[in-house]
Amino acid sequence: MIIQRYLTRETALATATVTVVLLLLFLSGTFVRVLTKTMEGDYPAQALFMLFGLKAVGSLVFVLPLGLFLGVIIAFGRLYRDSEMVTLFACGLHPDSVVRVVLRMALVVALVVALLALWVGPRAEESGHRLLDELEASAEIEGIVPGRFNQSDAGDRLIYVEEMSADRTELRNVFVHARSDSGLQLLTAARGHEEHNSATGEHYLVLEDGYRYEGVPGRSDYRIAHFERHGLRLVERPITPSKRRRAAIPTEQLAHSDHPGDHAELHWRIAMPVSTLLLGILAVPFSRSSPRQGRYGKVFLGFLVYVIYNNLLTVGRSWMEGDKVGNGLGLWWVHGLMLLAIVVARRWYRGDGIWPWRRRGGR
Repeated sequence: MIIQRYLTRETALATATVTVVLLLLFLSGTFVRVLTKTMEGDYPAQALFMLFGLKAVGSLVFVLPLGLFLGVIIAFGRLYRDSEMVTLFACGLHPDSVVRVVLRMALVVALVVALLALWVGPRAEESGHRLLDELEASAEIEGIVPGRFNQSDAGDRLIYVEEMSADRTELRNVFVHARSDSGLQLLTAARGHEEHNSATGEHYLVLEDGYRYEGVPGRSDYRIAHFERHGLRLVERPITPSKRRRAAIPTEQLAHSDHPGDHAELHWRIAMPVSTLLLGILAVPFSRSSPRQGRYGKVFLGFLVYVIYNNLLTVGRSWMEGDKVGNGLGLWWVHGLMLLAIVVARRWYRGDGIWPWRRRGGR
């Protein structure tokens, strides 16, 4: 029991570390894109971490299986390098006991992946689409960038803000150039903020302590007025639903669909927890190494095996989308190939030889 807890702790620590590193690498491009949109004023600052969190939920579906696979290889690679596994086997530890330790952990991770792939992931994807749709339809103040002239969608209003608070609610030193039926309007104000009229549902940019210049350029009959508060109605764009990917479709809807693409998406989601189990079991014999090979001797080969497995799943998914493979076969043939590789690797790990028909004494 003590040995099993020790192996579980080492494997869990390595898996968690690898998963965090892979997740950060996987999301780095997404974070840069979202951050760029935020800096350009397309997204408000408060939406940055919400969008990043929703993307992280979907990414965990792909990162966890690889994190478990490489984590087991790294953890057991260290034990082989330090000759701890040799000592444990010499003390009576059976190879099947090691497999059972990893299998229990793989079952837990597979359940988490199944929850993410079948239920949480699609909801996070849909929430991300809805959030982006709402940001696209947000009021004009959400897109204002300090130190830059910001033009409205209709092209009839130009707003310049010298400074803006961190929460994007308070504006300082505001300049507005607007067109009206009576000519041009120039407004300057020391401060500004957004207000929402709950009765009408409209948003207003409220300017405080400023001046309004109104008239026709070239004519002397212009007017200058000082105001303490002046409201400008902000245009709310209608929310237009964007095109959804199949990743946002609920699993229940995919299960009742007759479209080959929906069948492929359903099999792909099921493949995530199945691959987690298979990769976890394969990692045990795959991590076997001599002390001279070092701790990370099998990491590159393990990553290569994962790439081949994932590419075969991608090919199978493409075949299903093209209706070249039936729903009955689906992606199970890929899992069958992986299961065959596990059987061969497990016999080698236990010292029974690679080929089942060859006896141990005949090698």
